[in-house]
Amino acid sequence: MEIKGTDQIYHILQNLSNLEMAFLDYSNNNKDFVEYHTYIEYFNSYAIRNHNLSRFYFPIAITPELNLPKYITDIGTVPEKLNIPPGYDYAMAKQFNFPGGAPHSCEYYSLFYIIEGKAEVTIKNSQFALFQGDFIFIPPHVQYMITSVPESICICFNLKCSFVTAQYSDIFHDDKRLTTFLMDSLNENNQMNYLIIRTNANEIIKDLALNCFAEYINQNKYANNIMKNCLSLIFTYVLRDENTQIESSIRVSQNDLQYQRIIDYLKQNYQFASLNSTAEYVHYTKQYVCKIVKEATGKTFNTVLIEIHLAIVCQYLENSDFSLEYISELCGFSVSSHLSRVFKEHYGMTPSAYRKAHNPH
Repeated sequence: MEIKGTDQIYHILQNLSNLEMAFLDYSNNNKDFVEYHTYIEYFNSYAIRNHNLSRFYFPIAITPELNLPKYITDIGTVPEKLNIPPGYDYAMAKQFNFPGGAPHSCEYYSLFYIIEGKAEVTIKNSQFALFQGDFIFIPPHVQYMITSVPESICICFNLKCSFVTAQYSDIFHDDKRLTTFLMDSLNENNQMNYLIIRTNANEIIKDLALNCFAEYINQNKYANNIMKNCLSLIFTYVLRDENTQIESSIRVSQNDLQYQRIIDYLKQNYQFASLNSTAEYVHYTKQYVCKIVKEATGKTFNTVLIEIHLAIVCQYLENSDFSLEYISELCGFSVSSHLSRVFKEHYGMTPSAYRKAHNPH
């Protein structure tokens, strides 16, 4: 069955929630939702089986032939290969709205998103309520249990560790709150058990999440690339909203949050940003702005600002045929000779040599 777009994905997810409720209401006996057999029975229902809808939950059919243990809790840590198919950096899944979920951990990162309704997550005897528009990020090997209420639509992004490790700065945009969580969670003795992101239930974020699901279900050409770009866009919209609230098991320091505000301003306004305009924007003195940047990076404010300028210059050199004079104008340099001098000081080569090495066309 070809899924053509996000509207159809959304209606199928709604219908699956209704089927889950019907399964609970019309089952002949009490079900143990820690047993795999219960889920196999659900998948064998007429609507699920005949329309191949089990793939909305798992990439492969859960059948007796898999020789899974009787209880979910007996599997230990869920391996990547069970929930993320080959060729994909992450997989998508609908969360069951069944009661009495089993505590478990995974080899991969789990990112849950509440499209509708609400859910409760238990991690190390602590409970967290999630509402429409909320995300919760759970690292590998952290035992958790999530229970969503009937009629809710909760989906999960199952992200490979290798993908998160290699591309977290691109996907999560070097936001200090997210990178602190991710870097700590990659440590062997990490204490970072969760990261909750509370949004305003933006329709754009919802549509992007559904588009990820559609690409994953369709598995057409370049689906994995589109899914990665959609995930990056999701976090772009999440992080640009000043009303987004982020909570984690380890607090980010006030200095880190102040530094993040400064960096966000510089990246958004690099063409004209200066120490004076930055201090005015964040309502700190110029001396205090310099102090925050120095403590966070070990570099001066001017060095950080130049590095931001040059990073944009590199993107133009790699991906365009614009003249150096035009790139200088776009990136806030007064003249191209100034850009060339600063570029060579930082990269040990001229902009022309850099373009030749990185943009052979």
